[in-house]
Amino acid sequence: MKGEPASPESVIRVGVTAARKGAELVTAFERRGARVLHGPTLGGDRPVDDDTIAAAIDRLVELRPLWFAASTGMGMRLLAAAAERTGRRDALVRALQNATVVARGQKAAGGLKRLGVTPVWIAPDERDFQVEAWLAEHVRTGEVVAVQVHGAGGDPYGKLMETGAIVEKLAPYVSAPPDDPGPGTRLAEAAVAGELDVVTFMSPSAAHGLATLADAAGIGDRVREALNGPVAVAAVGPVTGDGARDAGYAVTIESDNRAGALVRAVMSWWADRG
Repeated sequence: MKGEPASPESVIRVGVTAARKGAELVTAFERRGARVLHGPTLGGDRPVDDDTIAAAIDRLVELRPLWFAASTGMGMRLLAAAAERTGRRDALVRALQNATVVARGQKAAGGLKRLGVTPVWIAPDERDFQVEAWLAEHVRTGEVVAVQVHGAGGDPYGKLMETGAIVEKLAPYVSAPPDDPGPGTRLAEAAVAGELDVVTFMSPSAAHGLATLADAAGIGDRVREALNGPVAVAAVGPVTGDGARDAGYAVTIESDNRAGALVRAVMSWWADRG
């Protein structure tokens, strides 16, 4: 496999970065005749501790933001649950009710509605850049925007800060690194060595996790070069696609938000190359 050039006539060689759904993807690709290298690049999303969330809520109340953006349903549920446990639910609700609230997608909107808050706008394609663009059109210089971010790494809403808005980020959960970095690092090395035709991502966290492992191994730039040319990048859904691009990778294949759809999209792309 080492040094073997990619070819439409050869068996497709797939790198799978997913941890939780990794085994499912490996099986699905192997059933279709693919050669798979499984290298998890993250250990999963983990809630932050209550003290950290409580401090974030206190800061939110102090800032009295005019705008609030919710990114994920999971994040809003964790935020609400921690607020309840720490006696801050009423304060959180009041802060949101006094702000103009928007949501990245329906799940985030559902999390808001559990707090009795209805967003005035929901991003049509559930993408961070759409929320950022909407806010940039409405927020004035010096106004405070609070954003519940998905904890997947990168710098969401960085461009909004460049407009002069004051952006306060709340991350109720963060993406943890894999317990064993070895498999993910080997996947990064295989991409650089030309041993993979495509690398798949099931979340923005997985893309940023690969970048982190590659940088730690001293091959970050080489991995970015490989994933901008000879090695294709496949992402499940637009949010993951944005995460991969933010990590510095060019997305070739973007399926809808299902593992099965990603597998089919990759195999269809490979067949079309022939």
